Amino acid sequence: MGSGWDLPILVAVASGKGGTGKTLVATSLALVAARSGSSVALVDCDADAPNAALFLAPEWTISEPVTVALPVVDAGACVLCGACRTACAFGAIRILGERVMVFPELCHSCGACRAACKKGAIREVQERVGVIDRGAVAAAVPAPGAVDVITGTLDIGNVKAPQVIRAARASAGKLDRDVTIFDAPPGVSCPPVAAIRGADVLVLVTEPTPFGLHDLELAVELGRSLGIPIGVVINRDGSGGADVTAYCEAEGLPVLGRIPFDREVAAICADGGIVLDGHPLAPAWFSGIWAAVDDLARKDLA
Repeated sequence: MGSGWDLPILVAVASGKGGTGKTLVATSLALVAARSGSSVALVDCDADAPNAALFLAPEWTISEPVTVALPVVDAGACVLCGACRTACAFGAIRILGERVMVFPELCHSCGACRAACKKGAIREVQERVGVIDRGAVAAAVPAPGAVDVITGTLDIGNVKAPQVIRAARASAGKLDRDVTIFDAPPGVSCPPVAAIRGADVLVLVTEPTPFGLHDLELAVELGRSLGIPIGVVINRDGSGGADVTAYCEAEGLPVLGRIPFDREVAAICADGGIVLDGHPLAPAWFSGIWAAVDDLARKDLA
């Protein structure tokens, strides 16, 4: 993907389980895309445990809190009619005896309870749930350019990761880059959905083990339910007995590339290094994967 694109392209890199090498792929593809001439933003959407910045080491320039609206009930004005409880689809409001209880962990900040209260007994206050940090890192040789890095971090003890992820994506959207890569949290629950929804391409990173294949199947089901074209990257190829290739062939999923099971790759990652620059074969691996992502995106957008 280079300057030939007329529209911004959104690429989500995800996995059904943790530890598959998802961030390795996301950061490497961001650098490859930048070196090919595209303007690139990488969004670390793993709000519970973001780590892309550990490898890219951006120079942070902006830090903004993420807040959500939470309802507060004025007991003096409340008549205990139950309209707010009925309006809440998530069970965040309950009436216990003569007291209205708000459970912020369940609240989706939709405003339905406030709209339903005819006595004006509900107001909303903003509560911080996380932070968005934004910076940039030089893509380095062989070409100039930079990768904008946006990291969403959930505050300790909070559970509203999807809200932080959406805020991180919104921050990246303001940059209007040619390519935006979402490094999604692992799994198939609400946070991954928030990270990959609306992407033009979904890159699923897996490993050839029984656990890897099982969780790949779940991630494929999620991607298909969201209507996103899917390609698979097999990391640690040759390390396990599960036949991921046969599964992909049976499901009609393109294998975008393979990263061999290589001790040197593990050593570079353990040191916080860039595999793309530290392993002699890595440029070929990730350039090939990027070209395959390019083909998949163009096919879908044609």
